Amino acid sequence: MPVSASQDRPAILNASRVVRWAGVAIVGLAIHAAAVSQTPAKPKSPFADTVAWSISAPTGDVKPGSRLKLSVKGAVVDGWHVYAQEQLPRGPIPLGVDVDKNPVASAAGALIATAPVKAHDQSFGFETQYYDKDFTLEVPVQIDAKSATGAQQIPVSVYYQSCNGKVCHPPKTVTLSASVNVKAR
Repeated sequence: MPVSASQDRPAILNASRVVRWAGVAIVGLAIHAAAVSQTPAKPKSPFADTVAWSISAPTGDVKPGSRLKLSVKGAVVDGWHVYAQEQLPRGPIPLGVDVDKNPVASAAGALIATAPVKAHDQSFGFETQYYDKDFTLEVPVQIDAKSATGAQQIPVSVYYQSCNGKVCHPPKTVTLSASVNVKAR
Protein backbone atom coordinates (compact mmCIF):
# COMPACT_ATOMS: atom_id res chain seq x y z
CA MET A 1 0.00 0.00 0.00
CA PRO A 2 1.46 3.36 -0.98
CA VAL A 3 2.35 5.79 1.77
CA SER A 4 0.82 9.20 1.49
CA ALA A 5 2.77 12.45 1.83
CA SER A 6 0.99 13.21 5.11
CA GLN A 7 2.30 9.94 6.60
CA ASP A 8 5.96 10.82 5.60
CA ARG A 9 5.77 14.25 7.25
CA PRO A 10 6.26 13.08 10.91
CA ALA A 11 9.32 11.04 9.86
CA ILE A 12 10.81 14.07 8.07
CA LEU A 13 10.09 16.32 11.08
CA ASN A 14 11.72 13.82 13.44
CA ALA A 15 14.82 13.58 11.21
CA SER A 16 14.96 17.37 11.05
CA ARG A 17 14.85 17.59 14.86
CA VAL A 18 17.64 15.03 15.20
CA VAL A 19 19.86 16.98 12.77
CA ARG A 20 19.08 20.26 14.58
CA TRP A 21 19.91 18.75 18.03
CA ALA A 22 23.09 17.20 16.69
CA GLY A 23 24.11 20.63 15.38
CA VAL A 24 23.38 22.22 18.76
CA ALA A 25 25.42 19.51 20.50
CA ILE A 26 28.38 20.03 18.14
CA VAL A 27 28.29 23.81 18.65
CA GLY A 28 28.06 23.27 22.42
CA LEU A 29 31.08 20.96 22.39
CA ALA A 30 33.04 23.46 20.29
CA ILE A 31 32.24 26.28 22.75
CA HIS A 32 33.25 24.06 25.68
CA ALA A 33 36.53 23.09 23.99
CA ALA A 34 37.32 26.76 23.31
CA ALA A 35 36.56 27.68 26.92
CA VAL A 36 38.76 24.87 28.23
CA SER A 37 41.65 25.91 25.98
CA GLN A 38 41.37 29.49 27.30
CA THR A 39 41.34 28.48 30.98
CA PRO A 40 43.90 30.66 32.75
CA ALA A 41 47.13 29.03 33.86
CA LYS A 42 47.12 27.57 37.34
CA PRO A 43 48.45 29.90 40.00
CA LYS A 44 52.04 29.43 41.10
CA SER A 45 52.71 26.54 43.40
CA PRO A 46 52.30 27.37 47.09
CA PHE A 47 55.91 26.15 47.32
CA ALA A 48 57.25 28.81 44.95
CA ASP A 49 60.46 30.50 46.04
CA THR A 50 59.98 33.04 48.81
CA VAL A 51 63.65 34.04 48.91
CA ALA A 52 65.90 35.12 46.04
CA TRP A 53 69.51 34.11 46.74
CA SER A 54 72.77 35.47 45.34
CA ILE A 55 76.45 35.07 46.14
CA SER A 56 79.56 37.08 45.36
CA ALA A 57 83.26 37.10 46.16
CA PRO A 58 85.52 40.13 46.43
CA THR A 59 86.69 41.37 43.04
CA GLY A 60 90.31 41.05 42.03
CA ASP A 61 92.77 38.21 42.18
CA VAL A 62 93.20 35.93 45.20
CA LYS A 63 96.34 34.00 46.09
CA PRO A 64 96.52 30.35 47.08
CA GLY A 65 96.44 30.11 50.87
CA SER A 66 94.67 33.48 51.30
CA ARG A 67 91.43 34.11 53.20
CA LEU A 68 88.38 36.00 52.01
CA LYS A 69 84.68 36.41 52.76
CA LEU A 70 81.95 35.35 50.37
CA SER A 71 78.77 37.42 50.56
CA VAL A 72 75.49 35.47 50.45
CA LYS A 73 72.42 37.69 50.11
CA GLY A 74 68.82 36.71 50.70
CA ALA A 75 65.95 38.86 49.41
CA VAL A 76 62.75 37.80 51.22
CA VAL A 77 59.36 38.18 49.50
CA ASP A 78 56.97 40.54 51.38
CA GLY A 79 54.86 38.71 53.94
CA TRP A 80 57.36 35.87 54.38
CA HIS A 81 60.30 35.28 56.69
CA VAL A 82 63.31 32.97 56.85
CA TYR A 83 64.32 31.58 60.22
CA ALA A 84 67.83 32.65 61.27
CA GLN A 85 70.73 30.36 62.15
CA GLU A 86 70.19 30.48 65.95
CA GLN A 87 67.02 28.74 67.21
CA LEU A 88 65.90 27.06 70.41
CA PRO A 89 65.52 23.27 70.50
CA ARG A 90 62.15 22.07 69.18
CA GLY A 91 61.88 25.36 67.32
CA PRO A 92 61.88 26.15 63.63
CA ILE A 93 64.44 24.80 61.19
CA PRO A 94 67.52 27.05 61.50
CA LEU A 95 69.30 28.60 58.53
CA GLY A 96 72.48 26.77 57.57
CA VAL A 97 75.31 27.68 55.21
CA ASP A 98 78.00 25.21 54.14
CA VAL A 99 80.98 25.54 51.84
CA ASP A 100 80.63 22.39 49.74
CA LYS A 101 83.64 20.10 49.31
CA ASN A 102 85.73 21.41 46.43
CA PRO A 103 89.41 21.72 45.38
CA VAL A 104 89.45 25.55 45.61
CA ALA A 105 88.39 26.64 49.12
CA SER A 106 87.10 25.50 52.50
CA ALA A 107 85.21 27.12 55.37
CA ALA A 108 87.52 29.21 57.58
CA GLY A 109 85.49 30.48 60.51
CA ALA A 110 82.07 31.38 61.82
CA LEU A 111 79.32 32.83 59.68
CA ILE A 112 78.79 36.59 60.14
CA ALA A 113 75.16 37.64 59.61
CA THR A 114 72.86 40.64 59.54
CA ALA A 115 71.12 40.91 62.92
CA PRO A 116 67.83 38.98 62.75
CA VAL A 117 64.45 40.10 64.12
CA LYS A 118 63.73 38.52 67.52
CA ALA A 119 60.05 38.11 68.36
CA HIS A 120 57.59 35.82 70.11
CA ASP A 121 56.35 33.20 67.65
CA GLN A 122 52.80 32.01 68.40
CA SER A 123 53.35 28.81 66.43
CA PHE A 124 56.17 27.72 68.74
CA GLY A 125 55.17 29.54 71.92
CA PHE A 126 58.57 31.19 72.41
CA GLU A 127 60.94 33.73 70.87
CA THR A 128 62.40 32.92 67.46
CA GLN A 129 64.85 34.75 65.23
CA TYR A 130 64.15 35.45 61.58
CA TYR A 131 64.75 37.66 58.55
CA ASP A 132 61.73 39.30 56.93
CA LYS A 133 63.68 41.71 54.72
CA ASP A 134 66.89 41.53 52.68
CA PHE A 135 69.85 40.20 54.67
CA THR A 136 73.51 39.30 54.19
CA LEU A 137 75.60 36.37 55.41
CA GLU A 138 79.39 36.60 55.20
CA VAL A 139 81.06 33.23 54.77
CA PRO A 140 84.80 33.17 55.61
CA VAL A 141 86.78 30.83 53.34
CA GLN A 142 90.41 29.94 52.81
CA ILE A 143 91.73 29.32 49.33
CA ASP A 144 93.57 26.00 49.19
CA ALA A 145 97.35 26.40 48.97
CA LYS A 146 97.34 23.92 46.05
CA SER A 147 94.35 25.41 44.23
CA ALA A 148 94.47 25.56 40.47
CA THR A 149 95.00 29.06 39.13
CA GLY A 150 92.63 31.00 36.91
CA ALA A 151 88.85 31.32 37.11
CA GLN A 152 87.48 28.99 39.80
CA GLN A 153 84.10 28.33 41.43
CA ILE A 154 83.39 27.94 45.15
CA PRO A 155 80.09 26.07 45.74
CA VAL A 156 78.03 27.01 48.80
CA SER A 157 74.80 25.36 49.99
CA VAL A 158 72.13 27.29 51.89
CA TYR A 159 69.58 25.29 53.90
CA TYR A 160 66.52 27.23 55.06
CA GLN A 161 62.82 27.24 55.87
CA SER A 162 60.42 30.06 55.07
CA CYS A 163 57.03 30.80 56.63
CA ASN A 164 54.35 33.48 56.39
CA GLY A 165 52.51 33.18 59.72
CA LYS A 166 49.96 30.73 58.28
CA VAL A 167 52.03 28.17 56.41
CA CYS A 168 55.64 27.01 56.36
CA HIS A 169 57.32 25.60 53.30
CA PRO A 170 59.28 22.40 53.74
CA PRO A 171 62.99 23.02 54.40
CA LYS A 172 64.91 23.59 51.20
CA THR A 173 68.54 23.64 50.05
CA VAL A 174 69.83 25.92 47.29
CA THR A 175 73.34 25.64 45.88
CA LEU A 176 75.13 28.83 44.89
CA SER A 177 78.54 29.30 43.29
CA ALA A 178 80.98 32.19 43.83
CA SER A 179 83.53 33.04 41.15
CA VAL A 180 87.12 33.80 42.11
CA ASN A 181 90.27 34.28 40.07
CA VAL A 182 93.20 32.47 41.69
CA LYS A 183 96.51 34.06 40.77
CA ALA A 184 99.85 32.31 41.28
CA ARG A 185 102.05 33.75 44.05
